[in-house]
Amino acid sequence: MANFKDEFHALATAFHRKTTGNQKIVVPLARDGLFLFSTIMKTKIFLILVALAWSVSAVSAQSSADLILEPGVLQHKGLDEIYRNFSKGYLKLDAALVAGLYGEAAYLVPGDDIKIGREKILADFTRFFDSVKKSNEKIAISFRIFQRQADANLAYDVGVYTLVSTSEKGESRQGKGKFVVVARREKDGLWRFQVDGYSDLPKPPKA
Repeated sequence: MANFKDEFHALATAFHRKTTGNQKIVVPLARDGLFLFSTIMKTKIFLILVALAWSVSAVSAQSSADLILEPGVLQHKGLDEIYRNFSKGYLKLDAALVAGLYGEAAYLVPGDDIKIGREKILADFTRFFDSVKKSNEKIAISFRIFQRQADANLAYDVGVYTLVSTSEKGESRQGKGKFVVVARREKDGLWRFQVDGYSDLPKPPKA
């Protein structure tokens, strides 16, 4: 604010010193001064708005990196929070965080029996994350939702997940799979998965 005052004072003084003979140009000073004041204010407001728009866009892009909703899929605070915490759990290799996103759910793992209950789900993720830790890898998972239906207490999503693993040497591998989940709002008000079934997507043909 101090810089702005100095800037305006200097501009106003410059116009004030314009004279015709011994008569100061009072009207142009007032007119041009107000014009300059308005122009400076508009410029500064514009720059502030641009900066704010850029920062909001950056935050939005970052917050949606792990979850993409296809056109026509509505946001849902409870469901979307599950996916974001799911991604956090993978980055931290935190089996308890991920398992806590399930109720006493049915977990449908490809090529295995149906697993029911949070304890079995926790054991499954613990084994998986332990194997990742032993190999000194990092993993990240993101989601793209293609279909969603939700009411006050029950919802389902159909989508695709992308799993990226990065080795200790920095080499990356990527896999994709399709999934369908059923979620429910439980007594504590939080939404949790009640059914989770998934399978790999076919790999794209080599060019």
